[in-house]
Amino acid sequence: MSSVSFLQAGFSEDLAIDYVCDLTGKIIQKNLHDATSKKIFIRCNDAKQAIKLDERMWGYPKHIFIPHKISTEKNSKDCEVSISYPGIKNNEEFYYLVNLNPQLPSNYSEYKETFQIVIKDNSTNQEIARESYKKCLGDGIKPKYIEENEESF
Repeated sequence: MSSVSFLQAGFSEDLAIDYVCDLTGKIIQKNLHDATSKKIFIRCNDAKQAIKLDERMWGYPKHIFIPHKISTEKNSKDCEVSISYPGIKNNEEFYYLVNLNPQLPSNYSEYKETFQIVIKDNSTNQEIARESYKKCLGDGIKPKYIEENEESF
């Protein structure tokens, strides 16, 4: 059974992107000495957000380099982190899903660990994240909700 955590990641898209960069860095550091590959799939809202995250991740967080690629990049080498968005097919296997899109993908339970990013902006996105939480409950998964200042794992 997969685990799902809903993570409060600030009040704007920019803060959420920084949060995803930090979270990804922590996951990579946690798995540095693990013999098995635990790849990370980051799902954005759209191509524009994926490009924004890609650009930000090249220099943030400052203390760690995160090898990553956008799934649509041709001839890019295989790496631990792949950034994508709905409508893009990806046939790789991933351990983690970091979902910046407020709606969980239908295959979220295929990942061992899912981190649903929640932007507390009192908008439609926040309501969609609530529906995603209810979907987990309906699927028999009891997700954790982690406030912005709590440790995510």
